[in-house]
Amino acid sequence: MNFKLAIFLLLFSPLIAFADTVAVIGTGNVGMALGTEFGGLGHTVIYGSREPDSAKTLGLVNKTKNATAALPADAAAQADVIILAVPGMATESVVNNLGDLSGKIIIDATNPLVFAGNPPKVTYGTDRSLGEIVQVAHPNAFVVKAFNTIGWEQMIDPPMPAPVIPLAGDDDAAKQKVAAWVQAMGIDTVDIGEIHYSLVTEYMVVMFLNNHYSDGPKFDLVFTKPD
Repeated sequence: MNFKLAIFLLLFSPLIAFADTVAVIGTGNVGMALGTEFGGLGHTVIYGSREPDSAKTLGLVNKTKNATAALPADAAAQADVIILAVPGMATESVVNNLGDLSGKIIIDATNPLVFAGNPPKVTYGTDRSLGEIVQVAHPNAFVVKAFNTIGWEQMIDPPMPAPVIPLAGDDDAAKQKVAAWVQAMGIDTVDIGEIHYSLVTEYMVVMFLNNHYSDGPKFDLVFTKPD
């Protein structure tokens, strides 16, 4: 733990709510990054996997503090906060099979990306944002779009100056809680408004990836906060 993080935890631990149980749905790179980070912050982590007893999932449990694994719906039922870290085009199917999530915070870290061709052309795979799809599927939960604009490597080892990620959601208290967690990871946040603004961040990722795979001049897309 670095000095900056230690000071943050000392000052803001009441906001971070260490007693929370977090279900990380997905065991790919993003699920691994967020699970290990939140476990390191003192949360109890339950990885939601279709194969909770697989060698891959158990290996991830072993590298995460305070962690276990279960089937996705079982993990979500035990959690206060659910993190969606699944392939974007599977998100709607996954959330529709997680049971009743009323009163829980859902952090949606997904993007609806469809890849075709070589080099790949990326298209937007849904008719509305995944953030909105998740909120409609669970109208009594508090959905916060977060983490979908940075790579998993930055979640584990944020560069300096700290990256800024946008948070979109309809509930201010949920966004404030997620912001405190993100900032404890060494990442900054900016509140961009209601959940429908997650459409903007998802489209940004499509535009960025198409530029990345093109032969043209490269650009970067980053959020910043005014001085």
